[in-house]
Amino acid sequence: MAMTRPDETDLLLPLHDGAHEAAPFTLFLQRLRRRVRADAVGLVVRSGTAPWHWLNHLGPHPALDQDRLITLRPHRVYTDEGEGNSRLIRVDEPGGAAAVLVIRRDHADFTAADGALLARLAPHLAIALRTRATLDDAASRAAIAEQALGASRTGWMAFAADGRILAASSSAEPLLESRRATARQFAADAIACMADQAPRIVHLGPEPGQAMLLVPVLPVHAGLAPAPAAIGLIALGRPRVDGPQPGLLAALFGLTGSEARLAAAIAGGASLSESATRLGLTIETARNYSKRLFAKTRTGGQVDLVRLISASVARFATGVPTPPVGNEAGDPRSE
Repeated sequence: MAMTRPDETDLLLPLHDGAHEAAPFTLFLQRLRRRVRADAVGLVVRSGTAPWHWLNHLGPHPALDQDRLITLRPHRVYTDEGEGNSRLIRVDEPGGAAAVLVIRRDHADFTAADGALLARLAPHLAIALRTRATLDDAASRAAIAEQALGASRTGWMAFAADGRILAASSSAEPLLESRRATARQFAADAIACMADQAPRIVHLGPEPGQAMLLVPVLPVHAGLAPAPAAIGLIALGRPRVDGPQPGLLAALFGLTGSEARLAAAIAGGASLSESATRLGLTIETARNYSKRLFAKTRTGGQVDLVRLISASVARFATGVPTPPVGNEAGDPRSE
């Protein structure tokens, strides 16, 4: 039996639009609950082999029977008679996500027509599930990219072909708020960068090096979304600590605790004598550590060492705490 015209308007439109709601499918569940006169309705979901969990529900809901949900076959209506009377139907999507639509009454049972309605909804629920899974995957990738760039102390802005700012990293948003009056200058610089097809510097403040690097990007097939034509990269300010964490340098280059602390001080811009004072070492001891440090890192001096560390993954975690490296007495490695 096909969906009726009232059901299409009352259920299907909210179902497909519900994939975009902050609390997914809320209006659809409200309409379905009223349509089948249920005491509770809800959607149980899982991704891959992860545990099932409630994506959204209206009304009281029992604890999930993980083993029971796994046995359900897609597009088949099931009856459960645990706490009250329930009807369940499962749908899967190609990416590995699955959902179970649950309707429950505390006392009276459902009719055959109610079960038939779930069966007719199943193909549409599968499409809506795939849409939501795609949106969640895109949001997850964006969040991961944001964290990765944040760890590397990099902010960004994306510009359209007409110079408009399409998007920006959360770390760049304060800059936008403080420079609303110069948004037109951003646009002019972005357009010039695209026209020249060459990188371009945009100065952001009076401090040396406080700037944004505009680079043109290759054409991106963005579908219905506006495609970026240029990206602005911003080196964020130095975090609360100076230089990389010693623990990272010890793990990366096989250093002892003392060597790693000296390397971190040098990478943070201190001279050898300044590093010795900061670490409570004599200059002779610092020189001895530095010789072993340069030998282990195969560098020819302080400048070469800074260059090596700056080109390594250690620069991505400058402000990330790492386990402390042992002291002279407690260091598990031989000094």
